[in-house]
Amino acid sequence: MEVEGINLEKLLRAASEAGIVLSRARRTGGRTMRLRLRAGQLGAFAALCATFGWQMREIRADGLTRAARFLRRRKALAPALALSALLVALSSQMILAVRIENAQEHVAEVRRYLDEAGVRPGRFKAAFSLDALREGLALRVPGLSFVGLRYAGSTLICDCQRAVQGESLAVAGQGEDIVAAQPGIVTRLYAQSGTPQVQAGQAVRKGQVLIAGYERTQKGQLRPVRAQGEVWARVYARGEAKASLTQTSTVETGRTRTRVTLRSPWHARVIHDAQPFASQDVSRARQIVFDLFVPVWREIETFAETEVFTTPRDRGDAASMAQGAAEKMAKEQCPHGALILDKWVNYSMIDNEFVYATVVFEYEAGIAGRIP
Repeated sequence: MEVEGINLEKLLRAASEAGIVLSRARRTGGRTMRLRLRAGQLGAFAALCATFGWQMREIRADGLTRAARFLRRRKALAPALALSALLVALSSQMILAVRIENAQEHVAEVRRYLDEAGVRPGRFKAAFSLDALREGLALRVPGLSFVGLRYAGSTLICDCQRAVQGESLAVAGQGEDIVAAQPGIVTRLYAQSGTPQVQAGQAVRKGQVLIAGYERTQKGQLRPVRAQGEVWARVYARGEAKASLTQTSTVETGRTRTRVTLRSPWHARVIHDAQPFASQDVSRARQIVFDLFVPVWREIETFAETEVFTTPRDRGDAASMAQGAAEKMAKEQCPHGALILDKWVNYSMIDNEFVYATVVFEYEAGIAGRIP
């Protein structure tokens, strides 16, 4: 608060007599003084200044000034904040936790290797190479096919993937093959156990052995195993449909006949009969006669005579209709989400009456299966 006037010391005495608590009063000029007072006494102090003719002006400190005053009152806060920021920066560069995922029965081996390598909470991240740790785990733990190492904040995550082993069968002749579930052209093959019998680019038929259920030992003997692996191939879906080269339309002649039948839930009686036409459209209407205890209604059938006309259909329209129907049939044979790699369309016409369309889709899919 800044006060301007003469004899400002008289203001201080008058404020003290009125019970107004002033603090940090200091002169800033010959006729000006700055001081502080409580917010609840601001009205009484303004009335006192108005009585003696002093000019009062409220001065508020800016954010930096208030922050500086706050820190001066709490001298230990600034060092504590600085120390906290330093600890946070250091912790972001350190390993505070190690988490091993999906290792299952190999978790003890993974943990032992990390302990021997010095990877433990409290060590700095820069002291370790993730690539070197990954290679060391692959050599140390043969039961794992891959170990992904990454940091999530200050946590080192070891995401392990177990090696898939083929199931060996002790009894001779009990090996299990992988066969083709459908015909196609092999694009890629991955055998985890067993012996591959085909290669990429080879055409296979349904039921053909892709991975045989045996392996050759170091002594040259054949050992039966349960073949495991994946085989992908280019496979085909086929659809055929036909469309007529003529189209039929009907036109009403204007002649009509009406049949009226009285009906109930248990009985029907024709009260006005009419013979249907050879070619006709039929419409029906229902009129309620009685609906208090037992519903009774009249059914009115109107027969409208029609004539049938046959007109030729454009060959291009017929081919388009046949192709659309054939494509729909072929797509229904493809698995959901399959990527169509190629499409063939072939047309043929028989006796100038029908257009046949054949559509073939080519897509890639897994064809590995087993003999039931």
